[in-house]
Amino acid sequence: MNCFCTLFINSRHNADLPVSMFSYRSISQFDFTDNESPERLAMRSRLEMKGILQSADRPRYWWNINTDGKVSGSDIDEHIAWLVARVRPGRLLNELSAAGYGYFFSVFWPGNGTGGGPLITLRTVEMLASHRAELGVGFYYDDASGAG
Repeated sequence: MNCFCTLFINSRHNADLPVSMFSYRSISQFDFTDNESPERLAMRSRLEMKGILQSADRPRYWWNINTDGKVSGSDIDEHIAWLVARVRPGRLLNELSAAGYGYFFSVFWPGNGTGGGPLITLRTVEMLASHRAELGVGFYYDDASGAG
């Protein structure tokens, strides 16, 4: 299992991705979720029957694009840079806020349980700061990542 990063975009009211923000070729790489679709409502009902409740104030519409299978290695800089390169030149992700969208980056970091994690370099911090973007890191145990 490899490290990968995801750019998440969400909205409570806008059902369309602001395509003018992103390069033409990247638009088709975004996955879309409507949390009020029949499939998502049925899934939420099944989870609630098991006692798993979801936040009521969760945005309805979600888009994501990730580096899984597109960027190799565990250099977070390369993953974030690949995602940022999907944004059209001269545009910044923080423009989404004024249009009613939320956004953040997420890192999926597998490990074998011995500790450690990604290095968040100054270059990564500068890329995130220039877009006024937050970064979440999820650590996951992967038995295939080297544990005996």
